[in-house]
Amino acid sequence: MEKCKVQDRYKKFDLTNKVAVITGASEGIGRDMAVGLAEAGADIIICSRREERLLEVKKIAAKTGRKVQTYTVDIQNVSEIEGLKAFIKANVGKVDILINNAGYAVTKPAWEVSETDWDTMLDTGFKGLFFCCQAIGSIMREQGYGKIINLSSTFSKSIVPGRAVYAGLKAGINHLTEALAMEWAPHGIRVNAIAPTAVNTPSRQATLQGPMLEKVLARIPLRRLATSEDLLGAVIYLSSGASDFVTGQTIFVDGGWVAAS
Repeated sequence: MEKCKVQDRYKKFDLTNKVAVITGASEGIGRDMAVGLAEAGADIIICSRREERLLEVKKIAAKTGRKVQTYTVDIQNVSEIEGLKAFIKANVGKVDILINNAGYAVTKPAWEVSETDWDTMLDTGFKGLFFCCQAIGSIMREQGYGKIINLSSTFSKSIVPGRAVYAGLKAGINHLTEALAMEWAPHGIRVNAIAPTAVNTPSRQATLQGPMLEKVLARIPLRRLATSEDLLGAVIYLSSGASDFVTGQTIFVDGGWVAAS
């Protein structure tokens, strides 16, 4: 192996002048990943259905000095995803990184899941994810390079009551990630996934309290919830040149949840 200065090795994690597209970027981990990617040097295009929230995130991310653009899109609608693709080609010209973060979850017994519940979860979390991969991936194919990161979940491997449909679609994301990685490798596109356990966001804090929180923590060997910072390390790794020989993988950022299941 050729000798290399330590600082040169770390340059592989640098995202300066890379362009990243993040869906579901208006709040929670999507917002934090967008800001984190900008801090790592990337120019970002943040996407969501809620324009006013996107503008708030833009103000925060713009403090990094990187270029921040917003695009309002409902990824349940394929024509709107095609609109995002056209916007990128007309205004940016390239995409290096796609973070498929947008999703929707319903927690209820399988007996009670409605058709609306089903459609919303699958249209956002699976259909929308696939067609974002297809649309943005086609730009990457023209470039001969790109990184796609799909958001999965520990529920793709370890099941809890009330999450039957959500667990099924997340398991599907893991398998889709592998399939796309194999199919698109000849085009220089790496496709991977990140599977977190419960993340300590404001919305999660509101729903995960008391005995329920204690029950969740008991299943995590590190005895705490994940944070956005925990996910960001994996996101930057998979977005950067440091992971150029990694594709088709799902990285569990879960404090040991799956290993202990």
